[in-house]
This record gives sequence, C-alpha cells and structure tokens, in this order.
Amino acid sequence: MTYKGLPLYDVLFFDEKSVFNNIALVTEPAIGEDFIQLSKQNINMKIDQEKRIVSGPALIPDEPIYRNQGGKSYYIKYTADTIKQMAINFFKTGRQTEGNVEHMMNVQGITFFESYLLNKERGIAPKEFENLPDGTWILSARVDNDDVWELIKQGALTGFSISIEGVGLNEEKEIETLEDFLNYLNNNE
Repeated sequence: MTYKGLPLYDVLFFDEKSVFNNIALVTEPAIGEDFIQLSKQNINMKIDQEKRIVSGPALIPDEPIYRNQGGKSYYIKYTADTIKQMAINFFKTGRQTEGNVEHMMNVQGITFFESYLLNKERGIAPKEFENLPDGTWILSARVDNDDVWELIKQGALTGFSISIEGVGLNEEKEIETLEDFLNYLNNNE
C-alpha cells in the first residue's frame, strides 16, 4: 500500500506490552490537528485559561502520518480498533501523569484526565470535533506546570503527539518491535 508515492503501513497493537513512552505536548502534531481552545473559539487550540485545560485529538484513524527514519521516508496510519486498544492500554498502565514536551523533556504537572473516542452513533461527537472521523481519540489534560502553561498560551505548544514502542507495521514481513522496524528500514534500501 502506498500514499503520495511512499509506503503506507498500518500500525499494529500487539498486546499490553505495547506501551506508550508518553504523550507529548508539541509544536507540530504529526496528525495535523491542534488543541482546541475552550475560551477562544476562533483558533484551533482549545484552552480554558482559568482551569488550565487543553483538549484535542491524540490519534485520528486512517490518517497518514509522515515519518522519516534513517533517511527512509514512509507513512503510517492507525485503524480505529488499534486506537481503541491504545487508549485502553494508556489508562490501564497508569500513564496519565507522564506527559512531556516535544518527546524530549519529561515534566511534572501535566495530568491527562479525560479521554474518549468519537462515535457519532452513540452521541459522542462534540461540535468542535465534528469534522473528525469516528474512532478519533480525544484527550484533555490539566497543565499545572507554569512553564508549560506559558508555552501553550504563547502558541509554542499546539497539540498532542504520542510516542509508543512494542508496535509493528502491517506488511508482508511482520515486525514485532520498534527495533525490528528500524532494522528493517536500514536493511531494505
């Protein structure tokens, strides 16, 4: 399968050992969707200034996400079922307070407290996210860290990005770990 002339792989969630490293607040979310501001409806980032809450999509089903590893360009995507399994595992493994900034700097004071999957048939489809497909994972986080909150207010952090390991890509050769995947990319030029 290809997208824009590059390989496109489905990300697979194997089991509870497939875990998140973290969910980061980032400048440019790979999924292409920013937070949504609760108090400023005219922009894409949802922030409640008084309550220090940000809300937005973490993953969107079947949305191609560009990646470049070791000079190899490709796209990945997550199915709605994989996203559901990942959302469940995120809470099952107690990672609600393990947020960071740009996947590099672990910080205290970010708490993910709200999570749901869009489902229009069940009425779980806030108007702010009506343009996103069913199965999109929406998160809300309270940000008590003053430095991180200031970056959000300045527009330096605009969305969520997930970092995971223990997943594979659906293609002719099954890949069981991130290390296997990176080795595969390096050996298949």
